[in-house]
Amino acid sequence: PEEPGPSQEDPGPPQPGAAAIMREHSVPRAGLVLLSAAAFVCALVVNALAGAGKGPFHSGTGNVSARYPTDITPAGWTFSIWGLIYTWLTMMVVYLTSFVFQGSWAQCLLPCSFYCSWIFNLLMNITWLLLWDRELMLAALVVLMLMVISCYSCLVLCCFATDYYGLWLRTYHRRNLACLRILVLNGLALYATWTTIASLLNLSVVLQLWGLERSTAATLSLCVLFAELVAWFILENWVLDRWVRDILTVYPVVIFALSGIIYQHFIPPHPTPNSVFTVVQLVLACIFLVSKLCTVVWRNKWRPLFSPGSARLMVSPLDGK
Repeated sequence: PEEPGPSQEDPGPPQPGAAAIMREHSVPRAGLVLLSAAAFVCALVVNALAGAGKGPFHSGTGNVSARYPTDITPAGWTFSIWGLIYTWLTMMVVYLTSFVFQGSWAQCLLPCSFYCSWIFNLLMNITWLLLWDRELMLAALVVLMLMVISCYSCLVLCCFATDYYGLWLRTYHRRNLACLRILVLNGLALYATWTTIASLLNLSVVLQLWGLERSTAATLSLCVLFAELVAWFILENWVLDRWVRDILTVYPVVIFALSGIIYQHFIPPHPTPNSVFTVVQLVLACIFLVSKLCTVVWRNKWRPLFSPGSARLMVSPLDGK
């Protein structure tokens, strides 16, 4: 008799390929991305109303600032940087919104905590405008500090994700890696740096309202800025290079802000100690910027983050899904 052949098991339905998996969508994450985009649009509208002093606002944001002068309030043209900031952030949000259409891998690229922090930041942005308009300076300072902290949180989460998935992105999605670095990392750094400086201006106003001399309040704020500037230079070069090497917008913002302060307050025949201190910081920021550019060029040539022989593991955003 003929021997029976090996049993043939039912292979079952065909398994989806990698391309199909990549096109799947995570509805909750996609909804969170869209919610963050809607929150940004609301923040843009409120900022436009605040600038014009319309809607719920009694006067323009600049008019309130003029009623509380400090020795470190920059020239009016300096605040035009908000146009650049919101243009950059708009491009960032448009790119992040594209994750909805790129598939679940893109929606899993940044953690949910990133979008939650971003939405919280935008809520604090709107709240600060309302408090500033009502001239509630201490409350405005607290909210602005929360705004800065949430922006730092977004930046940290994005830096970690870009590094953690960087090798995979470099292999399969180079354009997305470039967009993360240029639009998200540098956009958030631009925003975070300026809001940090804005918080120091708000701090100076609060200190003056508490009875501190105007020059002393400005000196304290400048000292904080100096400490932050030096600390950032040390951290980005010797501690956090792996995560923040591609962030290049910090020093240009500081230079722009300090230039506005010098333009407004520096009088060559009779410079004040604060104006001299500001000039020193401006020179230091310029040196740090040149050093940063040279360091990035050298390290990208001789110590690239994702070199071909790297021992780092290639991790996909879907690995932890």
